[in-house]
Amino acid sequence: MNNIIKVIDKIILSKKEHGKYKAFPTIVKIDDEIVAAYREGLLDSAKPHGSNGCVKILKSRDLSRWDETETPFCDNELDAVISRPFGDYLFLATRSYEYRKRNDVYISKFKADELPTKRTLIKFDNADFTMFGHIIENDGVLTAPAYGICDGIDSPILLSSDNFGQTWNIKSLITPKGHKPVLNETSIVMLDDKFLAIMRSQEPSYNLYCAFSEDLINWSKPKNLGISGHAPMIGKLDDGRIVFVFRDLNDSFPGVGLAISKDGLKWDRFNICHYTGNLYNGGYADFVEIEPNVLFIVYYTCDEDNEPWIEGKVIKI
Repeated sequence: MNNIIKVIDKIILSKKEHGKYKAFPTIVKIDDEIVAAYREGLLDSAKPHGSNGCVKILKSRDLSRWDETETPFCDNELDAVISRPFGDYLFLATRSYEYRKRNDVYISKFKADELPTKRTLIKFDNADFTMFGHIIENDGVLTAPAYGICDGIDSPILLSSDNFGQTWNIKSLITPKGHKPVLNETSIVMLDDKFLAIMRSQEPSYNLYCAFSEDLINWSKPKNLGISGHAPMIGKLDDGRIVFVFRDLNDSFPGVGLAISKDGLKWDRFNICHYTGNLYNGGYADFVEIEPNVLFIVYYTCDEDNEPWIEGKVIKI
């Protein structure tokens, strides 16, 4: 492994604090600035990821100093997925959640030099879903990956917008009715002549799967990658290689994993770190390429205190 990837630096973006639950970071790069979003809540023994969740924004130009700003989104938030599908606009997917009571998904659109102040509820009569993975743009159409139930079918779901995020529609389901295993957390990337989706199984094996499409509507049969994990976040490097990061479940302790491929079918897997706390109190990750073949990977992690914090590593691959 050391012949292929090398850890250059470890960075704390938001430190461990007593009674705080910091989790689910995502990240984008705009010129020489890194923008991250994450969700901060209060430890609550009755709720797995804490309570009173709020979404926060972090910005840095050198990775050593991070300026943190609160957003107005503090309605028991659970997610904070930031994307840069085109130009200088950012999109932020958030979710106000109460178990078996509500699951309200929102999208904000804002300029990169601004902060999100408003958001739009994304709701469909025939679907209950959660957004995950970055929004991408192709030929003026935005596509947002999600997962949940649509028309009674449990599947990864793709949403689309042809007016740059003003309104959204359900574009397609990646798996058909009755597909086993049920797949949920999904991220997508555009390759030279097709699209690739990486998805994770809802079943206890938690295997990761891939599927391909030429039009984002018709998808190939998902293929088991032989990697166990949660929350795959995928992207394409400048040299054409494909990378995804994920909660790594392949070793004795949970951690953060990295997978690299040239074609989306054969993957080399590496471990970035392990953590010693509860499985669900770490591991969700995201990345940007800050220089050719140099990645900044951000994730949340914990120790035996189970008070997660946000950190990152600079990796040369």
